[in-house]
Amino acid sequence: MGLFKHKSNSDKKDDGRQKSDRKKVNPERGDLKKVKYVWLSSHKAIFIITGEVKESKYSYGIPIIPLHGYYKADGESYTAKELSEYFVVLNLPKDADIDALRGKRVVILGYDEDALYIDENEGGEKE
Repeated sequence: MGLFKHKSNSDKKDDGRQKSDRKKVNPERGDLKKVKYVWLSSHKAIFIITGEVKESKYSYGIPIIPLHGYYKADGESYTAKELSEYFVVLNLPKDADIDALRGKRVVILGYDEDALYIDENEGGEKE
């Protein structure tokens, strides 16, 4: 007698769906999201980096959460709000300066330094 039950139909999961019908699940978020690979479509963008840079044959990919700007995928343009339903991977060309993004969390492109306010206090303490 084994510890696990033997299933007679091995390509069906416990909920009855085929293995290929499942989407990737991020256990930290607990939801189902489709992956969308995008390129920057505007000169101004703000996004949060959520993972490490990965190199592919023709470009780099970096998981992001888009906050502002326009992004292109499959010949269509998307706003940051429209991409909120997806797990977004930003494609960057091979000649992009990837070292500048390593270790960064928030990326702001195309805005003057005078237009930004950055509070660098940790833990919300006021001095």
